[in-house]
Amino acid sequence: MKATLLFTLQIDCEATQRSIRDPALGKRSILGLGELLATTGTRGTFLVIPSDIEAHAALYKELEAAGHEIGLHVHPADQGFEEFLGVHSADDQRTILSEGIDRFAQALGRRPASFCPGYFSANDFTFGVLEELGFTHGAVSCPTRNLPQCAAVWAGSPLDPHYPHRHNRLLAGDVNFVELPVTVDPESRLWGGGQPLDLRVELVDAKNHWYTINKAVRRQLDEKTPLKQIHALTHNTFDYNAPGNFRRETYVGMVQAARQIAEREKLRFQPATLAEVAAAFRQAVPFHTAQTQELKLDTRGRNAPTPPRPNHP
Repeated sequence: MKATLLFTLQIDCEATQRSIRDPALGKRSILGLGELLATTGTRGTFLVIPSDIEAHAALYKELEAAGHEIGLHVHPADQGFEEFLGVHSADDQRTILSEGIDRFAQALGRRPASFCPGYFSANDFTFGVLEELGFTHGAVSCPTRNLPQCAAVWAGSPLDPHYPHRHNRLLAGDVNFVELPVTVDPESRLWGGGQPLDLRVELVDAKNHWYTINKAVRRQLDEKTPLKQIHALTHNTFDYNAPGNFRRETYVGMVQAARQIAEREKLRFQPATLAEVAAAFRQAVPFHTAQTQELKLDTRGRNAPTPPRPNHP
């Protein structure tokens, strides 16, 4: 039986936040993304700020019924706090997230299980708070991002799905939460070196994304990671409902690239939500086998993390 390459698209939904305030754009975007996902045979995880879920609850329920995932996204400034989640205490993070959970549940009729902070901003309290509040998985980190001005410092954090460390966000550990980092090329740098080239649809064209996907798949095969997966990202602040929008064409090209690379590597291409990727990781690496990452230096003086133990039959 072929090994699997899981492919997912994360959509951060934030068109109603105070810096944009365009719910009509958000609606057009999620309608277009729903159609685009159907056309390409892929699945999305829509991570939604509270005001977006309140504005378009019926549409998100339709997307969920079609097999997509709906989870929580926060921009704390929209809730009256300083913008970056990573500058807040554990208590303030509980307050911000609890409010988001309550508003999400009121609109959608259930609590969210998945989460992503705006700007991938987090600190060493964040994963423990997420576990405490009942979140099971999410996309909190952007590996190798180094943007202290956004409280988003992820230098050296794991590139692949993992259980986070309870006291250090950059390490693997024993928090019962599956962290699902966006796919990045750590060697290609943007924004003055503070940001890796990631699989953000709107960032570059499909050809450039092909190289990132190819490098990520080859690395995972070489390192024999428990899971082979590609995690792309976009936002509902672009008009995906416009037929000529180049972001639509870019996403189609990204899906084609992932399918072709999977075929070349004899992998079965499988669309998935973040929830499905998290479930596959839990099956491959059961939580009871999780352990705090052993720190040791390789021959070049860099930290060489111990890989998670797969669940072999």
